[in-house]
Amino acid sequence: MSTRSLNSVRRLGYSCSVLVMGIALIGSGVPKAQSAETSSTPVTRVEEDWTLVLNEPDNNTDSPQFHTVMSPFGDVDSYYGQVLWNYRELPDFAAGGLQLNAWEGETIIRRRAIRTEQLSTTAETVSWTQALSTDGVTLTFQVFNGQSVTWGYFNRDMRIDSAAYLSDLSQYSTDTTVENSCITYGSNRADALMITQVRYYDAGGNLLAADSTPRVVCGLEE
Repeated sequence: MSTRSLNSVRRLGYSCSVLVMGIALIGSGVPKAQSAETSSTPVTRVEEDWTLVLNEPDNNTDSPQFHTVMSPFGDVDSYYGQVLWNYRELPDFAAGGLQLNAWEGETIIRRRAIRTEQLSTTAETVSWTQALSTDGVTLTFQVFNGQSVTWGYFNRDMRIDSAAYLSDLSQYSTDTTVENSCITYGSNRADALMITQVRYYDAGGNLLAADSTPRVVCGLEE
């Protein structure tokens, strides 16, 4: 079975964004953090709520496999965080579970594997929140509030810290997340992969802005 890293998918020009369940990508999507109403206050944390709706996964072929990405910039040319779902790729491919990776361009700088179970429940919904935050020195990528039938409540040890020396996350764009996240194998076994809300916070943990525009990354066409 072959798998595709983010860079491989980008080189192949693979695209997942389609209409699904009557919801379309609207306009340019969630605005960048600096365009929020409270733009005078620096954004130091961004949270994305995600949902995956499965129809009939196949644990004999470890399908579907997908990855989600989050970058503090408007591209993935430098730092970005990545989660591999239902497989682990580094140092060697393994079926099932999750893996958090921190990349600097095409160089892996940190990785962490969590769980080993394969998605196998018909009509299962997986939900989670992934976030980026900076304190001016350390950039943190994490996944929390994860819930599913297969993995239960997953939250522990799903965090990677990197020295980035970013004062804020003003260059974050949800478009970058959407464009670089994808179901890379077995997309027919998922009804939808989408972001349901994005939230922006200041250094004191105060909510600055929230956007609940659905952002469909992958899904089945009607």
